[in-house]
Amino acid sequence: MKMRRRYLLLLAFLPLFVNGQTLTGMSGLLNIPSADMQADGTFIMGVNYLPKINLPSSIGYYNTENYYFNLTFLPFLEVAYKLTLIKTSESVNQDRSASFRLQLLKEKSFLPGLTVGVHDFHTTSGSGGNQFFEANYVVMTKHFKLTSTDLGITTGYGTNIILKKSTFVGLFGGLSVSPGFCKPLKFLGEYDCKGVNMGGSLLLFKHLYLFSMAQRLRYFAGGIAYRIYL
Repeated sequence: MKMRRRYLLLLAFLPLFVNGQTLTGMSGLLNIPSADMQADGTFIMGVNYLPKINLPSSIGYYNTENYYFNLTFLPFLEVAYKLTLIKTSESVNQDRSASFRLQLLKEKSFLPGLTVGVHDFHTTSGSGGNQFFEANYVVMTKHFKLTSTDLGITTGYGTNIILKKSTFVGLFGGLSVSPGFCKPLKFLGEYDCKGVNMGGSLLLFKHLYLFSMAQRLRYFAGGIAYRIYL
């Protein structure tokens, strides 16, 4: 009985639905975005461990980290500022990038949510040479209830028409499963235009978000974030 009470007490501190953060610092599954939005007034700060396959060849081939600040200040608008550690022959620098997402359609009973987004959309170099993580995409997400389990299906398309070095080019998609016995837990799988990723996430005490993944089913990646509701 004591163990059961402790379990119920833990669940009391956990929300019924979790919107996750990706390696990019924006809402989504593992590496890909979704059409889901954070609640209005959500502020998130986090750090991610990135395996070397996330870096373009122009800046090297090594494991690194990024950290970010994310704010949803309207029900349909999310913005983020991300810094990625970049090594040079003499020192370690930080690549700075800004991103935003705009939800065009909110998910309804029979209709998916629809969101457009842009990553790393601005540079001060004048030539675009340091926009290493740029992307532009449109994505849809629909959730289904299977008894007490939540199944989310996401599909999207990224182009390089506007941003020529987009990290998402072509179709991408994924699944999220939140089991009924523990809604804050998610099992995640996706295809991110380059390969398959598998992992999971957990939100503890409404504020602490953890996730880990096997990127390309081979490389470990993961992150931790803290969120508050303004």
